[in-house]
Amino acid sequence: MSSELPRHAADSRADIEVQCTITKIAILDQRGRAVLGETSDELCSILKLPGDDTDISGRIGSSPDRPSTPPGREVAVLLLRTTTRANVNDVIEVAGIRLKATVISPSYDSVGKLAYHVVQAVICDTGAEEIRGE
Repeated sequence: MSSELPRHAADSRADIEVQCTITKIAILDQRGRAVLGETSDELCSILKLPGDDTDISGRIGSSPDRPSTPPGREVAVLLLRTTTRANVNDVIEVAGIRLKATVISPSYDSVGKLAYHVVQAVICDTGAEEIRGE
C-alpha cells in the first residue's frame, strides 16, 4: 500500500460525510483467525488517515473515555453517527483503505448530548481472503 493518502480523503473535513463499509467480526475460526460477518454501509467523517500528521485534537471534542495523548501517525480517526453499528475490532473500509477499529469513544455536544462516536483505527493487516478463510 502506498504511504500517500488518497487525495479526496486527505482533503476531507469533519462536516463532509463519506460512505464507509463496516464489517463485523463474527467469530474466530479453529486457527484463531477472525471470520467476517455481516456488513453495513454508513456515513462517516474522516478526520485523519494513517500517515497524516494533521493535529485534530480540537476537532474531536471531549470524552471522559478518550486518552489524553493525541492519536499517533499510524492511527486513523473517523467520526461515526450515534446510530453506528461499529464495535472495537470491526473492519471499516473508507477511502479505499481497510481499517480495524481499536478505540470507540463517545463525544458530546455543548449541552451534554451524545453528538457522535470517535473511532480510532489502524490499517487492517489481515487480507479479506485470509479473514474469510479462503
